[in-house]
Amino acid sequence: MINHNRRTFIRHLILASCTTLLPVSAFSAQGAELEEIRSHRIYVDGHNGRNSNDGTESSPLRTIQSASNKLPNGGDIVIREGVYRETVTVAYAHQSFSNYPNEEVTVTGLDVVTGWSLYKNGIYQANFSGFETQFTQVFANDAYMQMARYPNQSNGDMLSVRESGSGYADIVVNNAADKNDTTSNKRVVFNDMNNIPDDYWVGGYFRGISGKTWQNPHGRITSNSGNLIQVKSELTDWTKNNKNIPGSGWGFIFHLNALDVAGEWYAQDGKLYFKPEDNIDVNSLKIEAQKREWAFIINGKNNTSISGLNIKAASLQLKSDNTVIKKTSFRYIFPYFARANYNSSFKQQGGIYVNGNNNTFGECYVAHTWGNGFSIEDGHNNTIHNCIIEDIGWNAQFTSSVLTYAFNTTISNSTLGSTGRFHIRFNDKINIVYNDIFDSTRLGQDAGSIEATSGSAYDTALDIKNSIIAYNHIHDSSTLPTSKAVASNGNSGKQFVVALYLEDVKNYTAHHNVIWNFQTDIKDDGTFVYLGPRRTTIENVKYYNNTVYNTHYRIRLWNRDRQGAINSTNFTNNLFAGPMVDLESTNTLLKCITHENELNDANPSDTFVDHSNGDFRLRASATDAINKGKTIAGITNNFVGSTPDIGAYEYGQPAWVPGASIARPCFAPMNCDEAIPDAKAIPKK
Repeated sequence: MINHNRRTFIRHLILASCTTLLPVSAFSAQGAELEEIRSHRIYVDGHNGRNSNDGTESSPLRTIQSASNKLPNGGDIVIREGVYRETVTVAYAHQSFSNYPNEEVTVTGLDVVTGWSLYKNGIYQANFSGFETQFTQVFANDAYMQMARYPNQSNGDMLSVRESGSGYADIVVNNAADKNDTTSNKRVVFNDMNNIPDDYWVGGYFRGISGKTWQNPHGRITSNSGNLIQVKSELTDWTKNNKNIPGSGWGFIFHLNALDVAGEWYAQDGKLYFKPEDNIDVNSLKIEAQKREWAFIINGKNNTSISGLNIKAASLQLKSDNTVIKKTSFRYIFPYFARANYNSSFKQQGGIYVNGNNNTFGECYVAHTWGNGFSIEDGHNNTIHNCIIEDIGWNAQFTSSVLTYAFNTTISNSTLGSTGRFHIRFNDKINIVYNDIFDSTRLGQDAGSIEATSGSAYDTALDIKNSIIAYNHIHDSSTLPTSKAVASNGNSGKQFVVALYLEDVKNYTAHHNVIWNFQTDIKDDGTFVYLGPRRTTIENVKYYNNTVYNTHYRIRLWNRDRQGAINSTNFTNNLFAGPMVDLESTNTLLKCITHENELNDANPSDTFVDHSNGDFRLRASATDAINKGKTIAGITNNFVGSTPDIGAYEYGQPAWVPGASIARPCFAPMNCDEAIPDAKAIPKK
């Protein structure tokens, strides 16, 4: 179980290791790189440039867009230090955008809000409207501010529900009293809400996490009395009184009346409301709110590159080929959003949007968002390499650090930290190699760190075309905790957290992965791999040389309606430490899986160098594993001894190292000597 004390301990360890992190200039394009840029070059200076200038270094342009418009044959756009408040629609192919050496460049969707006047109770108001997303987000002196919320979100961890200051309340969600009422009168009880006047929350917005499938009921509040609110549903399934939605869970309210502490804000009727600290002149603060959804739009302009930029409170829309994005940060990518259906389209969930071929993201930092980190809708041969992706999916419902439906996506040598639900979700050929992946499913259940499924196509297996999942660390994940109302409402929930959630999936190999600490807090429900197969036949599935520790289950199967089948599925050379069992709904398919040269129920203290600190190399005393494996062509190459070892690490060989090699950057208003991330998104490693 990943309890609060353990999570806090790990965070302190990371803080202690952050003191040598590089500043943002580590993302900068260096002089040697600039010498390689094409001969057509234009300079941009947001402070001193003019768009009527010629674009030379001594006579720069003012906006990035004006520079793009002036290079019909391609060329390099070098951007001087500053904040650029624009959406750059790349005008021509073969253009590159980079920062001037060692200067920090931010392209942002934020605009400065001015003209503040007193509203009441220390709250100020200013005109603000016309933002391109459903909701906006606000920053004061560069720091992220919270939307006015009951209960208050004060701990800075947007992926917590149980901890003090999480911004979530213990609730019970119900459908309408009349099952034929499909318009309003949905009822929600806030168990600990006291002394709130009647109709205090009318016009506000409710959002919850509840029910058997952990849906997100939401809508506008029509009345409240005592601890009961009534809501006009904006979720289709709740409107239809779907039986899966009622139950205990977690939730909150957005409302102007919840604006009760310094740093909160609310946008309503063309006004932005903000409460500064007492005795602070609001006009002395730089208050920014998101107006634009995109920092860059690259549509049909192939061979574009972006290097050394910081993108804040905006994202990238990429519908082109052969684009290179490197040494670039994307933070606060997408504000809060709501949707009518359980599933959603790619763009509805935000994220860096990609629909194209042969695009590469390298040495990038992607963090802090209500939606996805990456949304790769289509294309082929796109790559994410040596990136840090963390604190993703505050909205949680089907959010992913990387969502890809493209062919042959590669995610390699990257670090994927805390996420609301999935780390990687895909439905086509993929290569997931040498990554450090941890802390999934913070705001969800019945999910996996890495997930693919045939979805509602119960009768058809998903073919992922010889995908590879190899040399990854996948670890330290639990689920959304069950609320206090569980016992009184008889809804224990479905905890179920899985390292490899590959339901009804065929044609792939998972080898040399190290999996540990998949645990749940109410019932034993952490699992190494879930396979389905429901009503499908899965085949050509191979699990070789994986090391698994501290999960409740090895293999989970669901033979739905006794129509599933398993062929040519092989588990070989896997090492399972600690007691684990297999589980199947009908006890007919587990025997169809071939097991060879495996070590089960190994004593971790005798087997691993230091399992309590994530070191799963073999000890010399691990004689049950050393030289006990089976030779597998292309999998167990370069082994030492008479035969390969069992597990992910070969004794006597240098240990492979997963994860990104880049440093986490430091941004204002952080103290860069302490290197505390600006949203307290401390990863666990």
